[in-house]
Amino acid sequence: MRPTVTSMLAMLAAILLAGCAASPRAPSPSAEGVRAERVDETFDVADGVTRIALDNPWGMISVRDHDEREVGIHAVAQSDAARRAKATFRARRDGDTLRVEVAFERGLAPSDRIDVALYVPGDLALALRTQDGAITAKKRGGAIEADSGSGRIVASSRERLALRTRSGAIRAAAMGRNWHGASTIETDSGRIVLRVPTFGDIALDARTGGALGTDFGLSVHTQPDGSRTARARYGAGTSPLQIRSASGEIVLEQLVPLGEDTPPLEDDD
Repeated sequence: MRPTVTSMLAMLAAILLAGCAASPRAPSPSAEGVRAERVDETFDVADGVTRIALDNPWGMISVRDHDEREVGIHAVAQSDAARRAKATFRARRDGDTLRVEVAFERGLAPSDRIDVALYVPGDLALALRTQDGAITAKKRGGAIEADSGSGRIVASSRERLALRTRSGAIRAAAMGRNWHGASTIETDSGRIVLRVPTFGDIALDARTGGALGTDFGLSVHTQPDGSRTARARYGAGTSPLQIRSASGEIVLEQLVPLGEDTPPLEDDD
């Protein structure tokens, strides 16, 4: 269902406020000479396109499902008012992927920022990248690839997850009983909280140089090098689920099957 004007404006206001709090790129709300504008674009999803890719180095990405076979962009762009830089979005097809590109027409300044709400059919796979902005994509039917330097990632899908940050936190749920390929959750120093579908066909392999804890019957072992590991096989064990952090904490939680009382996946720790 296409969002109403009222709901889009409310969501865009929330994205802008969250983006300003989450990243040092965002100008102060009281800063003079900063120009904010709303940018809306729509791109058709042609037959054969199964994946949407968006690289936004200037802010955050928040994904929402909708029913139309199109990609909707609803963004808030901030730039230096004196330069009047205009934010633009372009799309190009690359095999089975529709790549959406973000740009400022007059080049980049330190104060420039774009926070993007991305409306995408729920069955399509996603490839999302930010520099220090948050990435949120929840309850998806397609695979999710998400990469951020220091931004947090919140993601859940019935298909494969490939999530990576350097220092940002990751909160995720592998919702499927099985998936195609290996799911990987990785950080250098960020904290990982992952819900594990123990009712599925999962081969779990977790390792970190930091703390490792679980809320279900999973043994944690300390290795000679001081790292902590946890491994388990559930069902047929045909879907690899690998969790890695160099020094960050890993918390493994048991995912309750659909239809039972499951707490929502929160955006924050």
